[in-house]
Amino acid sequence: MYTRAVLSTVILLACSSVVMGQGTTFDPRDLSGSWLKSGGDRGFTNVRGEVPPFTPEGQKRFDANKPSRGRILGTPDAAAHPEEHVGRRRAVPPALSNDLIAECNPLGMPRLLFEPEPFEIIQTKDKVMQFFQWAWTFREMWTDARTVNTTDLPSRWYGYSVGKWEGDTLVVDSVGFDERSWVDFYGYPHSDQMHLQERYRRVSRDRLELTLTITDPLTYTRPFQSDTKVFTLLTKERLTLLGWTGLQENLCAPIDEVDFNTRIRNPAVLPAAK
Repeated sequence: MYTRAVLSTVILLACSSVVMGQGTTFDPRDLSGSWLKSGGDRGFTNVRGEVPPFTPEGQKRFDANKPSRGRILGTPDAAAHPEEHVGRRRAVPPALSNDLIAECNPLGMPRLLFEPEPFEIIQTKDKVMQFFQWAWTFREMWTDARTVNTTDLPSRWYGYSVGKWEGDTLVVDSVGFDERSWVDFYGYPHSDQMHLQERYRRVSRDRLELTLTITDPLTYTRPFQSDTKVFTLLTKERLTLLGWTGLQENLCAPIDEVDFNTRIRNPAVLPAAK
């Protein structure tokens, strides 16, 4: 799976010089199309983004999460960047990580949004759908004026989402998340009480901007806000791979992950002495 993911991303980025088309008109309330995150950062904030203080419970969860992304724990490279939050400077080898993705579990939200692979937005009268190439999954954001009360609803990896327009900004509020997922690839935690707000704004034909806010009083002492994430509209040419146009089936299949774990993740085993 991971080999296919790298291949897909490399081909997409290699095609970045394709002309996006001459038309510049667009409807700011039409988010339809396939979008690719600009830049390689996979975090909720940028590298120097401020992280609010943890609650005691939040600190406990943060310490328990062992990511394999970021600067390697205890190295001179990590020590040379004190301006970065410790969450960016504590990576361990994949064999020592407890990232749920290693066992093909869902990324959850908002982490899925930071994967550098495209997603497609489809709008209908009552909801906005996001289809993600990574893990070949989708989520729905209802715009039919419903409200969400999760008191009697089971938690879900991608929560329950409702959206509304504020001018030309689509505001999406989501709750009811499974607390086992991480906020991003660096192991920042959240509880099942997390309230995620996404604000989507199409500022030009080819540019979609997104800011996010997490409110989770069980984990953080104040709201956790992101920097602005930027997505670029993809043309048909940039979504073509091996003769097929559209999102690729990039599944995390346990039957394939056995080989990946053997080669990459599992601790090395020395051959028996002769």
